[in-house]
Amino acid sequence: MDISNFKKNGNIVTFTVKGINTAMANAIRRAIITNVPIAAIEKVTIDKNSSALADEILAHRLGLIPFKTDIKNFIDTNVSLDVINDSDKLKTIYTRDLKSSNPDIIPVYDNMPIVKLSKGQQIKLEATVELGKGREHVKWQGGLASYEINEENKFNFFVESFMQLDADELISAACDELIKENEQFRNFVSTIK
Repeated sequence: MDISNFKKNGNIVTFTVKGINTAMANAIRRAIITNVPIAAIEKVTIDKNSSALADEILAHRLGLIPFKTDIKNFIDTNVSLDVINDSDKLKTIYTRDLKSSNPDIIPVYDNMPIVKLSKGQQIKLEATVELGKGREHVKWQGGLASYEINEENKFNFFVESFMQLDADELISAACDELIKENEQFRNFVSTIK
């Protein structure tokens, strides 16, 4: 296998791989999308919600907020939201209004709108941020990955991170997951007689 043209631009990485087949290229692509552990809100306990959003919709929106992820040092983290609109104007609640019990596990973007509150409306909730994988739910998908094959049978990869992890960290973690799964499969096959 020969890797060349590795370029990183912000949250996007491109590179070329020669010496693999389509099955291997697809395994790499799928590992990047679905196998990397990513942090996201999983459990939400809503104490008060007088907003226009139903509890289920609010919980779903919270689940799709990307959180910074440190795979090696991650611990489950609690976040809370306790806001009330006491003004006459609409008040937009943003991801920056979430309070995290762990300063390292915070939303990637602090300016994502969650909900708008009219005068007197209130939201009070607690939630748990957990690691999961994209194969379980899209909220644990760390980015996008695709490839194209050129005339020389080289695979040109394009990887875009959603910024929970840097794009190169996302690729590295996907490779680690592929190695783990290969070892598990190898161990399983060795037990068959």
